[in-house]
Amino acid sequence: MILIETLRAALGRSAVQGGFDVALVEASVRQAGEAKHGDYQANAAMSLAKSAGKPPRAVAESLAGALAESEAFLPPEIAGPGFLNFRFRDDWLASRLSEMARDPRLLVASSISPRRLVIDFSSPNVAKPMHVGHLRSTILGDALARLFRFLGHEVITDNHLGDWGTQFGMLLY
Repeated sequence: MILIETLRAALGRSAVQGGFDVALVEASVRQAGEAKHGDYQANAAMSLAKSAGKPPRAVAESLAGALAESEAFLPPEIAGPGFLNFRFRDDWLASRLSEMARDPRLLVASSISPRRLVIDFSSPNVAKPMHVGHLRSTILGDALARLFRFLGHEVITDNHLGDWGTQFGMLLY
């Protein structure tokens, strides 16, 4: 589970405890724009306050109270009218990194429903000179193919050699 998913899940649980709309809470999580605001921020209290009939800061305090004992992050800070700022615990991050390093798949799950994918890339025209754009397309196509294979999909790659039409016909004539 990636960091933001960990945080969204914890916030969702605190929303359920407080009787708030889980979807609004989970959707409000964003990466912090500045380090002084923590690792992630949530402005859920602002949108929940109206439906709950409470001040945003009281809603933020309710959400933060349910998250105070998390093993993944420090107790959230409440800023301004009800913004929640989150900082992940260094020891928790270190343990997750160690766990990832021990796993050959880096804790990335395989696709639940693998598909057969065709990736056609590069496609240089054999009648024209190669250029850096062909190299870029080849690198991107190969990277996508490797990524999808890692996720468990069956990938068919095709480096189609371009136009064999008129130019090739003229060679034969």
